Amino acid sequence: MTKAKKAISVVLAVVMIAGLFAFGAFAADQNATITVSASETQVEVGATVTVTVAATTDYYAAATSVPVYYDAAAFDLVPDSVTPSTDLYGAGYTDTAINTTEAGCVMVAFIPKAGGTAKQLSNTTLFTFQLTAKANAQASPIATKAEDQKTATNIGGKLYLGAYSTADVNTATVTAVGQEFSLTNTAVTIGSGAAPELQLSETGSAAGIIIDRVSNCANGNGFVYGIDNVFSDADILNNLTTPAGSIRVTANEAYSAFSTGAKIELLNANGDVVETYYYVMFGDVNGDGFVDGIDVSNVDGVASYMDFSFMAGDGSVAAMASDVNGDMFIDGIDVSNIDGVASYMDFTTQAQFAEIVAAALGVTQ
Repeated sequence: MTKAKKAISVVLAVVMIAGLFAFGAFAADQNATITVSASETQVEVGATVTVTVAATTDYYAAATSVPVYYDAAAFDLVPDSVTPSTDLYGAGYTDTAINTTEAGCVMVAFIPKAGGTAKQLSNTTLFTFQLTAKANAQASPIATKAEDQKTATNIGGKLYLGAYSTADVNTATVTAVGQEFSLTNTAVTIGSGAAPELQLSETGSAAGIIIDRVSNCANGNGFVYGIDNVFSDADILNNLTTPAGSIRVTANEAYSAFSTGAKIELLNANGDVVETYYYVMFGDVNGDGFVDGIDVSNVDGVASYMDFSFMAGDGSVAAMASDVNGDMFIDGIDVSNIDGVASYMDFTTQAQFAEIVAAALGVTQ
């Protein structure tokens, strides 16, 4: 069958269904429930969820049409997964008139064949289909919509579950459409459900690494310090974690070094930056990865002139790297401490500096 003929057949099917209700009465004294359920309500990206659409009626079910909507940004429909029921009106007597899918919607409609026996439905499965989770989403709905119901005032509605006068499909007439509907829908959360948050990993916590959200950071949300022997982004990342999203570390702009001024960005599931922190290596004021005479000279100049403008990168990051005793002053004591490190090349004191500074600033983990 050509695509054109297929399209014509679908149109004819729609006309047939609509014709069944052309002269039917609209009655609100009958009740139907349509339930949409999912095999899982919490999944990770890449997982497949089976959706089941079922119905209950207090009357003999006639022609039926149910559209189910989902968020196409969060899910992909699994190809060829839509599976309609074959026995709504007796085994082998159901025509699937419409089985159409589009981004964000699955719709299945049924017409009973002659020779079938209509039933009152009792949580009877109408159809199933499968969705693959493709992006984190909080409580993403999979649902039928009340505004879709065919009624006297919404004759073009796509959602209906008609009624037969008797169980005999051959002799019964369609007595009503527009019943009182109860719609029970579902939602699926994709991902952990947690928000991105910069946290210490087990390694970072055991080492006493500090995430400082208290101190002023001109261009970010805070600082991370206390990590010894940092040579790459992995040395920083190993000490950090997040329950959702991801963490990205980039070298500082001044020397392309993973030292003072290296940027630590917290990303959400879409890759958007939600928070920014800066790594501080105490004593390395200019961010070149070394604690040496240049840093001593820089801090000595600050002590004299309180001028951070000559320092590479964000002045507040350089200031944090200079104030190695955390007393909120950059002075001779800091010069002496940094000079000691520069003279003896003793880089084992980052965790010790971090403990002193955090205590002085009131930073707790």
